[in-house]
Amino acid sequence: MFAPKNAFIFAPMFNEPANTANPNGNDATGAFIPGAAMFERFCIDNGGQATKLLFNNHAPDRQVFDQILHALSAAPLQLDAVAYFGHGIKDMMVSAKIGSGFRDEFVRALRSACGFGPRIVLYACSCGAPGGIASAIADGLSDQLAIVYGHSVAGHAYMNPMVYWYPGGLQAWVWGAFKTWSAKLNDPKSDLWMRFPFLTNAELRAETAG
Repeated sequence: MFAPKNAFIFAPMFNEPANTANPNGNDATGAFIPGAAMFERFCIDNGGQATKLLFNNHAPDRQVFDQILHALSAAPLQLDAVAYFGHGIKDMMVSAKIGSGFRDEFVRALRSACGFGPRIVLYACSCGAPGGIASAIADGLSDQLAIVYGHSVAGHAYMNPMVYWYPGGLQAWVWGAFKTWSAKLNDPKSDLWMRFPFLTNAELRAETAG
């Protein structure tokens, strides 16, 4: 495993009202903030550093985005991992307000902040759907050989097994191993959900072989 040495992590600070995607009304405190904290600890425990932002997701859209831009620009340069925890749809990182309006500006900020070959992980519903925002970010950072992961369908922020990576739109799990992959991502005692972007194919195969 090539664990991240310099990560940027961002997640919303406040819960949103209960709805079909957030039936208990505890999306931030129940999933996004704990997920960000676990990812931060994973980086530190493996000898890396992490800059974490809990942004005010109840501010106006531009203010939300500016919080993220400011924190990203203030983070140590040459980021090798970026992790977003929040709501998503195909074309938008909803909690962060990053959709078609701010996407290109976000890509430019990532270009300045990241080193070569960063792993960018969108722990959010549907951002990894074909032609979606994960794909667009990967296309915008293709010369830096960025790999961007996202979920293709709605589900839990980080326990959703339907993960694809871009460029290419390939599945994140090893062929023939989806049952084990899904079980491990849904196991609250497993940390595979945060490690898999940094595993070699051989390591992932060994962990999920049937």
